Amino acid sequence: MFSPNCVVLLPAPEISLKGPAVRSFMIKRLKKSIILYLKHFEVDYSSIVSLAGRMVVYSFEPQKVILALKYCFGINTLFLAEDVKYSSIEDLQSKCFLISEGIVSSGTFAVRGKSFSNLFSTKKMEEYLGSALIEKLPSLKVKLKSPEKEVFCIAFKINAFFYFSPNSGAGGMPLGVQGRAGVFVPEQFDKKILQSLVFSLMKTGVSVSFVGKVFDASELEKFNCFDSFSFLSVESAKASFAEKKLLAFFSPVTSTKEVNLHSTLFGVKVFAPLIEDSCILSIPLI
Repeated sequence: MFSPNCVVLLPAPEISLKGPAVRSFMIKRLKKSIILYLKHFEVDYSSIVSLAGRMVVYSFEPQKVILALKYCFGINTLFLAEDVKYSSIEDLQSKCFLISEGIVSSGTFAVRGKSFSNLFSTKKMEEYLGSALIEKLPSLKVKLKSPEKEVFCIAFKINAFFYFSPNSGAGGMPLGVQGRAGVFVPEQFDKKILQSLVFSLMKTGVSVSFVGKVFDASELEKFNCFDSFSFLSVESAKASFAEKKLLAFFSPVTSTKEVNLHSTLFGVKVFAPLIEDSCILSIPLI
């Protein structure tokens, strides 16, 4: 029987393309965000570790971990998982059947995995686990493309992770890896348009401070690790920019005239990514 004792996270695939130093920085940022979300939802966990391009959160409340992290930028996919010890590939076969029992019973299936063990290759592991399931459950049929069920196994030297159904994460990059930007809030603004701009910036890894008019931004806090946003005056924002605490300014306006006025106000170029209708359509309204 499947008894999940952890959650396996697949971070944004772009992170794996970075050099070692940048990748380490991004994973640390992601871990910081994960901890903030778990703390907000009061989810107990014992440790968070990085393994072979994945992250594992060990907890006696893995279902709560999934729910807590669904708004965390930088996570593409989450899996309820069971971490087990094994001594041989035959032992792994036996554990695969016991864990999969009740989840994979009939219809089509496929075993997906990766072996980091020197005892067997990935291909051998997938073949052995698949054959063990078919032997115990003859009604099963292997189908590599679009199967009804998938069994995932990531095997290391003495332990392996089994998991099944994926849960979608928020995607994007970890919050803060692109620094902090100021988003100007004029006296008259469309809240949905402003939210769309801020959401898109945060999804690229930009932390946001609002500049100008104060408004209720609580709807966006779930994507900000449930932390309240800071609001700055124009003069304070300009001082922060001079000190490189803010790296750029953005505006939710949709006309060249307005963005030129805002650039004059700040004394630097203000970016307005919503200035083209095509850009507006590409940004989700939340």
